[in-house]
Amino acid sequence: MNKHPYIGFWKRAVAFVIDSIILSLPPAVICFPLMLWQGNLLQNTPEDDEMFLVRMGFVALIYILWQVLGLISFWLYFALSESSPRQATLGKRLLKMKVIGKDGERIGFGRASARTFSKLLSYITLYIGFIMAGNTQRKRALHDLIAETYVVRADFEPTTPLPDCPAHTVRLWFLSILMVIGSLGLFVLINLASPANHARVAATRLQRLAQQKDPLAQPLVLDGVTYTRTGAGYRAALGDSFGNTLFLADDEINVCCEPRATSNCDVTGFEACE
Repeated sequence: MNKHPYIGFWKRAVAFVIDSIILSLPPAVICFPLMLWQGNLLQNTPEDDEMFLVRMGFVALIYILWQVLGLISFWLYFALSESSPRQATLGKRLLKMKVIGKDGERIGFGRASARTFSKLLSYITLYIGFIMAGNTQRKRALHDLIAETYVVRADFEPTTPLPDCPAHTVRLWFLSILMVIGSLGLFVLINLASPANHARVAATRLQRLAQQKDPLAQPLVLDGVTYTRTGAGYRAALGDSFGNTLFLADDEINVCCEPRATSNCDVTGFEACE
């Protein structure tokens, strides 16, 4: 008897990567040329032309279509493959595994669909739902628990009882906490590196410079931002790809963004100077 037929996290992860690559192709083949076509038209259309907004709308519609086709492909690919006689997607078949129900038999399209959409919960739990596959009893991910399914070796016979195998509860908790901390840390880093946060820091320094007793005698460069004193107030050249500059006028407390042809004040979070 096959004592340990269950497939763990890493082998399943490799199969999922293979399937994701396969899945990405049909929507991309349909939508990517359309996106390039409209993108090129948009670049050659002046912003004051009435067709500019129309083409912006087409780009947005193509993007939505891409996402919808991706979701439909995701659903049908997994649901049809795992409810088929092979009981596996192409990635799973390459790695010699299959999906079974609690009785060891092939699952139907409805249960395969429920299993597929349950993966969304595994995503929104910071991928902890997927990590469960290597640490729970019988190596079941969150979507397996919801759909009452198992991922086993391809040679597993339906008449063979499903044995128990040890769970790694402590390891699962440790990895879950690590994922939460890592996700929070990444979120903080992304916000710190954002153009808006960069501009907020520069604005605070502008206000501090304006409060100093002695005016700034020469340009000051801090964290890639160049601060200068002019006859009307203080400026901070952010050094971003848009060429944005913040301005604080004398006897004012509010910082504004100086609009230019190549700038994008929206990313700074500050209103354009009047």
